[in-house]
Amino acid sequence: MTFRDISKPEYNRRLKATFFAICAYMLITALAISTVLIHFFGAENGNFWLNVAGVIGAAIGLFFIYKQVKGHPYLSDIIYIRAIKAQLNYIYRKQHKLKEAAEQGDKTAIAILDYSYRASIYVYQLDDNTLTIEELTAAQAQLQSWIEKYQVASLETYHQALLKNY
Repeated sequence: MTFRDISKPEYNRRLKATFFAICAYMLITALAISTVLIHFFGAENGNFWLNVAGVIGAAIGLFFIYKQVKGHPYLSDIIYIRAIKAQLNYIYRKQHKLKEAAEQGDKTAIAILDYSYRASIYVYQLDDNTLTIEELTAAQAQLQSWIEKYQVASLETYHQALLKNY
């Protein structure tokens, strides 16, 4: 499987702008809702739950905004990387069993780990996370030795359903 060619500076710029917009929206909306609730229902000795209601209201609003804009081309790379990270999270939860199976020559486990390592490097390079690249390179080398040991000619294309057996 090949990954999309994403411009790293553009991705980082859009990601930062999106996070800033989300933070600004949450701050302004939560404060506005809380202020209105406190004005009408506030008590002198504490308004914690009204403030919580303001944050919840802002989060609900953000959910509806997200549903409207998630198909926008500006967010396509961010959503694509988020989907890859979600798949990596699914794989990570089963990684111990996958490594054991790959060690025994399970071709599906080898294919899943191969996808995991390649996707991790792809995401880490986009996010400038170079701290664990060496560990990934070592894990890839181990995986390559299993591929050679068990003479795996081709790897199955990764999809989430492959994880159900692990």
